[in-house]
Amino acid sequence: MDTVGIAARFENSYPHELDGGRRQRIGIARALSLKPKFIVCDEPVSALDVSIQAQIINLMLDLQEDRGLAYMFVTHDLSVVKYISDDIMVMYLGQVVEMAPSEELFANTRHPYSQALLSAIPEPDVFSKTERILLKGEITSPINPKPGCRFAARCRYAAEVCNEPQALDECSPGHYVACCRYKELSEPQI
Repeated sequence: MDTVGIAARFENSYPHELDGGRRQRIGIARALSLKPKFIVCDEPVSALDVSIQAQIINLMLDLQEDRGLAYMFVTHDLSVVKYISDDIMVMYLGQVVEMAPSEELFANTRHPYSQALLSAIPEPDVFSKTERILLKGEITSPINPKPGCRFAARCRYAAEVCNEPQALDECSPGHYVACCRYKELSEPQI
């Protein structure tokens, strides 16, 4: 309990008696009890308010440094991923659409789905005029998907060629994208 920052007075508490941040710390303590080197974190801070999210992320970073842990974060919140991840893999309906080191992905996002995810991150600067990319169209069936890009039905840049299987292409060292149109889309528009 000391390791994850829970006071001893909560030792005999039931889960319903604890707030979300303390319950999350208990979950971390349970995972640490097995002395792992690798922890899968499925939406570890999604139900927490921003200040508690920051505390949990800082705790996880401290534990990572102290114990040499590796994490795999499964989340839709790229603003959290940005601060804790070295490498990011963006998936859409089980298909990898982009992989890159964290800084590279945020600086040079190539896949239209990754761009839409990044545009959804709230900007604290009220004068920043970030254009939100709204996704339209129906989601492809996850049960019986077509062979091409699974994002094509919602992509504003989709073309006939997107209905063919998409391979991961290394667009820069360590940065991979599964979009046959990323080169023409990243060229400056005249």
